[in-house]
Amino acid sequence: MTTAIAPATTDIAAVLDLAADHIDTVGYCKKYLYSVSQAATGLPLDKCAVDLIGAINVAVHGTPRHVGGDPLTFAAEQALTVRAGAPSLAAWCDYPGNGKTLALALLRDTADHLRKETS
Repeated sequence: MTTAIAPATTDIAAVLDLAADHIDTVGYCKKYLYSVSQAATGLPLDKCAVDLIGAINVAVHGTPRHVGGDPLTFAAEQALTVRAGAPSLAAWCDYPGNGKTLALALLRDTADHLRKETS
């Protein structure tokens, strides 16, 4: 039997910082992990605009697609979901008015909050 080790809070915060940097660079989209319309033009997936979950996946795996069940991605998503006050990150991303500015604020504020918890 294998026991998964929970990611360190500092590692989760670092992922959220990288996800924010990625959205800041490529842009933010709603409704899916990455901009399907950008991908359809041949733009590499890691250069397409992303939602919060896609940005976390890029930060951890280098692609916005779901890679599957790693504890760090899950922990980062859970930390954001708790702070977002929504039933899920997908729901939060789809709420009217939740665009790039609020997505970046959620990522950075959550990362800062996690760092304060460990200090």
